[in-house]
Amino acid sequence: MRKMKIKLTDSKININSILICFLLFTFYFLLPPCSVSADEAAVITADRMEYLSESNTYIASGSVKITFGDAVLTADEMQMDRNTYDAVAYGNVTYKDADADITASRLELNLQTKIGTIYDSYIYYKKNNFHLRSGEIKKTGDKTFFLDKATVTSCDADPPEWQISSRDISITQDKSLKGWHGTFNIKDTPVLYTPYFWAPLNRDRHSGLLFPSFGYSSKRGQYYKQGFFWAIKDNQDATVYLDYYGKKGFGEGLDYRYIFSPDSDGELWLYHVRDEQPSRNLTEIKAYHNQKFPYNISGYLKVHSVNEPDYYETMDSTSEKRFGLSSWEPTRFGLATEERRQKYLESDLHVSKQYDSGRIYLLARDRQSLEGTSREILQHFPEIGLILNTQSRKFLSFNMAATGVNYRRSKGQEGMKFDINPNLYFSYGRLFNITQRAGVRGTTYFLNEPAEYEDRLIYDLDTTLSTKLFRKYSSFIHIIEPALQYTYIPFVDQDEIMSFDPTDSIPKTNSITYALTNRISGSGTEKLESRFRLSQSYSLLNTDEPFTPLLAEVTLTSRNLDISMNASYDMDDNRLTEMIGSVRLKGEKGFIAVGKNLRYSTELDQYTFSTGINRPIKVMNRALPIDFRATVEYDADNHRIQEMRAASTYKKQCWGYSVNYVDRRNEYQIIFAVEFTGLGTFSLGSI
Repeated sequence: MRKMKIKLTDSKININSILICFLLFTFYFLLPPCSVSADEAAVITADRMEYLSESNTYIASGSVKITFGDAVLTADEMQMDRNTYDAVAYGNVTYKDADADITASRLELNLQTKIGTIYDSYIYYKKNNFHLRSGEIKKTGDKTFFLDKATVTSCDADPPEWQISSRDISITQDKSLKGWHGTFNIKDTPVLYTPYFWAPLNRDRHSGLLFPSFGYSSKRGQYYKQGFFWAIKDNQDATVYLDYYGKKGFGEGLDYRYIFSPDSDGELWLYHVRDEQPSRNLTEIKAYHNQKFPYNISGYLKVHSVNEPDYYETMDSTSEKRFGLSSWEPTRFGLATEERRQKYLESDLHVSKQYDSGRIYLLARDRQSLEGTSREILQHFPEIGLILNTQSRKFLSFNMAATGVNYRRSKGQEGMKFDINPNLYFSYGRLFNITQRAGVRGTTYFLNEPAEYEDRLIYDLDTTLSTKLFRKYSSFIHIIEPALQYTYIPFVDQDEIMSFDPTDSIPKTNSITYALTNRISGSGTEKLESRFRLSQSYSLLNTDEPFTPLLAEVTLTSRNLDISMNASYDMDDNRLTEMIGSVRLKGEKGFIAVGKNLRYSTELDQYTFSTGINRPIKVMNRALPIDFRATVEYDADNHRIQEMRAASTYKKQCWGYSVNYVDRRNEYQIIFAVEFTGLGTFSLGSI
């Protein structure tokens, strides 16, 4: 039979776009309502189309296909009753567009009430790779739906590796979803069950309980952590936490966030735990506030404090994944090594006004020791400063810094210090450049307990001669930068000067510093970039050891090799006094790296070994979707391992898991996490 093709633009017959909107509603309940214009056109093709006047019914049968924009609806037959406005599509019903694919055995819809049902439906949502199957999807109202039973998964395999199933599901578009007898299944085996569940279906925040975490730590015992989220307003929220540690006791936390305006935002974190071993209270506070004012004035407040110096050694990070300030975020697996290894906590109040040529600022700074008492630590209460940026006029440049600091502490000398440091520069030449600098530093001290007055005036001069030579080869450019610098600082008696910071002790200097820098920049497939710099100073003063340690700086990056090293070599004692370096071999299958951290003055001698194997790993000619990472920190001075970390991840199309082990000699943790694609990662706790 001849295939018919009709273009419908009449608003009375343009019912097909409404069918399409209905299907969009059924496969994804978050879409906004679909509006149909009389100017929109649907193209229908079918083997046969007819109108039955007795029943006032339109019928299209035989490979019916409706094309509406990028959407295509097909069925064996479609009918529409003009009396009741009931529309039916049945027999291999399919719908496809850029977002979803739908198949069903039958579709029913009343065009006036917009109520209908899809039978034996399968919906594939492409964006998140979701597969939804349901016996019946009923549209019971303008924005309400009912599913008798349904399953959802992101697995392509049949049967899927995991799926969620439920019955009697009620959905209110853009609002919420609730259902009964929900189960989480691995293969065909149910592993989790809930008699009732509810979830929001819009992007607005909702108050409610957060997913808990639980596990075991060798130092803190069994733990359970539970949070309650309170959506106060669109620009404010708070989360209250109640935790339990088997070896410590109960912990309570509060995280409050706010955005009062584009110029005012911040966050407050408070935590308390009652430590039963020994009996004491442990508290932590973190907070920040950013504020902008008129006339280019801005400021911030940052607070970080604990009531016991061993807080992080005892509890690790109690704000892990709970406090939002990025600079305080812990490592991925909850091991906040930065806080645990810090020597100080710092709290600041800073206000500044910007100018085109510089800025003025006011600073109050408090430092808390994590290694014992803070009574002897100098606090800045307050510090004021004027910074004048470098101003240039032809060959001359000028900059200046002026500060005033009031130093406070509970034990030891206190006082005020005023310091001004202008610098004048002269620079000339391109092939050979000579730069001369003359600086003056004037410092005044007002000390108390005992009350004293001291001042110091010192100047410093230096002249630098430098040039740059380069040669271009077929695959790289080689640049050589030699430099020679002369520095002079006269002797000034500073025996009576109180040492508040490094600028309070400036030694007499009469020296020559020479430096040679080599750079190689590659343009080939190896992508080679390297820098090698040697520098050393020679004192013209009458001294037994005129040469300072030889400094070497090396960086090299390429497709398969990375090298980084900063080293200091004492030529008088013939020994390496300081070095921080690493060598890393890398490729498509993984990497291996060795690092060295040496500091002779503090008796630090540490090696770091790390390796990684990328996914997939081949075992007996079989590719497994597994990767592996490991790091070992070795104390060469005490001949022992300081810390060891290992992690492995198994990743398939729709799920995966990771195992992580950390051993710090006095504490160990094993963290196991399972990820279901589309649902997120669930941490099952630490052992």
